[in-house]
Amino acid sequence: MGIRTVEEYKESLRDGRRVYISGEKVNDITAHPILGITCNTIGAGYELAASNDPEIRDLFVAKHPETGEPINRLFVTPKTVEDLQNRTKIIQRAIELTGGLPFGKDIGTDCLNAAFVVAGQMGKKEYQENATNFLEHLRKNDLHTCGAVSCVKGDRSKEPAKQKHPDYYLRVVDKNKDGIIVKGAKIHITSAPAANEIIVVPTRQMRENEAEYAVSFAIPANTEGVTFICRGGRGAWSDREFHADHPVRELTEAMIVFDNVFVPWDRVFMCGEWQYSMLLAYTFATFHRFTAISYKVPSVEVLAGCAVAMAKYNGLEKVGHIREKLAAIAAYVETLRALTNAAAREPVMYGEIAVPNPLIANMAKLHFASKYHEILELVQDISGGIIATSPDKRDWDNPDIHGYLEHYLGGSDRYTTLERMHMIHETMRQACSHESAFHEVTTVHAEGSMAAQNMMILAESPLDRYEKLAKAAAGIISREEAF
Repeated sequence: MGIRTVEEYKESLRDGRRVYISGEKVNDITAHPILGITCNTIGAGYELAASNDPEIRDLFVAKHPETGEPINRLFVTPKTVEDLQNRTKIIQRAIELTGGLPFGKDIGTDCLNAAFVVAGQMGKKEYQENATNFLEHLRKNDLHTCGAVSCVKGDRSKEPAKQKHPDYYLRVVDKNKDGIIVKGAKIHITSAPAANEIIVVPTRQMRENEAEYAVSFAIPANTEGVTFICRGGRGAWSDREFHADHPVRELTEAMIVFDNVFVPWDRVFMCGEWQYSMLLAYTFATFHRFTAISYKVPSVEVLAGCAVAMAKYNGLEKVGHIREKLAAIAAYVETLRALTNAAAREPVMYGEIAVPNPLIANMAKLHFASKYHEILELVQDISGGIIATSPDKRDWDNPDIHGYLEHYLGGSDRYTTLERMHMIHETMRQACSHESAFHEVTTVHAEGSMAAQNMMILAESPLDRYEKLAKAAAGIISREEAF
């Protein structure tokens, strides 16, 4: 098949999967007012791959490395700097063209690429063959994947094997000649209810007494024993909003419950090799943070653009302290862009597989997360209190009061009041809404916490070199010893 249509993708989701949202069991997620938006957001990615524009199609579609048949480019295992750069381009261009983030293959292939790396390091041919065959399955059928990584974890002060409920971390509870049985739950899984395939990797390093938790595999979303419990979402545009003339784009997260789920051996990528659990979690984190910083560049560009536009609509763009704030916002965005590009240009090679530079990728993610709230404060300061107190579209459309709003809510003479109202409401969504509060939390925790990024930065930084250079400068060792 190679490249599916949106209709084929949506039809594939009507497969009897077990999905709940707000206490309701959903029989057809494509028709649900919230989950349907997730399907449409992912579907927009399928539209790009089927585009008649050769420039767009050439970015999103590649040739199969053996057969030459068309496949989604995200199913190209990165082996070069160009492959990594293309992943960034695909993510960023998708956001620019669709107005959202069609996470249909990004995170799942982050997991699978990590599984390839670890299978190679283990030297286990069966895992390598399983990963290769599964990749071919994804390529042939153009499937949407999600990555199930974070376990629910229970009491965070206790290790997996010491939890009150042993399945707070997903684990293997039985094995037979045909496969394994797993039990547990994964949480915060983006676009999970709309996935065709779930790819599971360990959430952390496991110890020898935790071998049953060192497990990685892939299963179809409608596998018996799998249940999705989804968070709510905003739904379609309302008549209260000033908004752009394009659909709402949003992805729903879910907790995935694995209730004694059978996984055949040919879908397993790790089972009990606890010594490699850290490498798998670590390599996934590197790929996934690279995905994260790739999509965060265009998202903070829009946030920065709101600050620039609101400064102009308010007539303040030439004021000294406003310009200083805009400079700080621009520096934040462009530093993130530079680090993202650098992470692709300096990969670490595991055999033939190019892994984004772990040190730079984690530096970029930490830069984004640690400074995001400061930048948000600057945007709020520049925009003014109007983004919290603005009348809505229904008020604007009421002829009894429209004249007051047209008259009193104008700003700079260079712009109409309606233009200013549109930008006020976009900035409200970005910096003063339920949606923006959600993103404030995901900034801290999505793709790993800032503490996790600091740990990886310490692990990857050449601390010994720094120390030797300082000792040479102090005369404790010779310069020859330092170099």
